[in-house]
Amino acid sequence: FIPQDHPAREMQDTFYLTNPEMIPIPDELTSTWKSIHETGGETDSVGWGGTFDENVSKKGLLRTHTTVNTIQYLHQKPTEPCRVFAVDRVFRKESIDRTHLPEFHQIEGIIMEEGANLPMLVNTLKTFYAKMGIDEVRVRPAYFPYTEPSLEIEVKWKGKWLELGGAGIFRPEVTEPLGCKWPVCAWGMGLERLAMLVLGLDDIRQLYISDLAWLSEQPVL
Repeated sequence: FIPQDHPAREMQDTFYLTNPEMIPIPDELTSTWKSIHETGGETDSVGWGGTFDENVSKKGLLRTHTTVNTIQYLHQKPTEPCRVFAVDRVFRKESIDRTHLPEFHQIEGIIMEEGANLPMLVNTLKTFYAKMGIDEVRVRPAYFPYTEPSLEIEVKWKGKWLELGGAGIFRPEVTEPLGCKWPVCAWGMGLERLAMLVLGLDDIRQLYISDLAWLSEQPVL
């Protein structure tokens, strides 16, 4: 549920494909998305307004986050309580520096069950990082088009707060068309940044160097 004119869809942020340039999508899905984007469909939303362009929705691209995986899972099992966890690659047009890579792995998770709420989500995230040995964790309000409320997770690194990912409760415009029975807590966090913290590295690029001697000295996580 991202408006078609959202900056995240621009060429400077996303790797669009030339082969295939377009990916077929079933008509019933595009019809549902069109209705939700323009008017809110059968949800209580008013939608984004404007005109939904089906060709824009069919553009081939390298995924910028792994939410596509959990959405497919919810579509297949919308009425079963679940706690789903996955790690997979994502691609973004990022300038390479000590904390950014154009290709990295995202830790994706969702919780769908009766009573799922924001405190449950925050506690889950803080517990996750505590088990990784990271105690200084904070969450702050954020904005993502497909979650409300939304938040970002930050941890203390080198005396400064480092953002590790985003989270929130999926909006009804996302879950109701799938037939989901309960609220869905969702999060996506960078694996490489987490590994950098756990290993005590100063630069995320160290994870991909070809120094076999250095790599052999690193612990298996």
